[in-house]
Amino acid sequence: MASESVDSPRPLLTLGRVDLVRVQVGYRANPDDRPCLQFLLDLSVPEGESARDQDAFDERQALAALEPALYAGTDAPRHYSLHQRRWHSSWGASAGVLEIGLLVTTGARSTAAVWEASHDGVTRAFRDLVELVGRTEPTPISRDVAIRGARRGAATAYAVDPDALSLSTEEHHPAENSWTVSLRGTAGDEYEVEVGFVDGYAGSVRVRHDQRIEASDSIGTE
Repeated sequence: MASESVDSPRPLLTLGRVDLVRVQVGYRANPDDRPCLQFLLDLSVPEGESARDQDAFDERQALAALEPALYAGTDAPRHYSLHQRRWHSSWGASAGVLEIGLLVTTGARSTAAVWEASHDGVTRAFRDLVELVGRTEPTPISRDVAIRGARRGAATAYAVDPDALSLSTEEHHPAENSWTVSLRGTAGDEYEVEVGFVDGYAGSVRVRHDQRIEASDSIGTE
């Protein structure tokens, strides 16, 4: 009896290849707190030999690269929450996007040294992620690009309207190819944003949030 060869039908639903990786790492003192320090990284993934190559970016390696961000100045990893989202569309040249969000809890007694160690750990992790997709020479970051990236970074990190953020100060660091930009929201919240903090790469953004605290009259009545 002759055997029949049956071709497997091409699946209608696929995850697709990864064209863009977006990473967000935040630090908070307590699990119920809003992060006061967040880091963002946008990476374009070069196309593999095949346009349908779904293994061009290894998600497991990406998570391994992020592990230095868990320590924040300690020998043991801190508590964290992690979410991952991947999406693409079936029409046109829509990019396949992988989003990774990591929130690290540093403890109520967090100090300036903890935040500095967090910065160092994320810088190391983001460098490794850039290496995963192939390091390229950074291009000079113009003032317009820096301010636009700062507004977008603060808006992404803290869910605010980028157009409602007013520019307070700006400082260019030519040797590092980076900018420090201070923004203020309509409620008085302030955001200190550094664009290009990882080796002058424009897709790397650090956002520190200083929430305005309402002052109250504690004198009382006579």
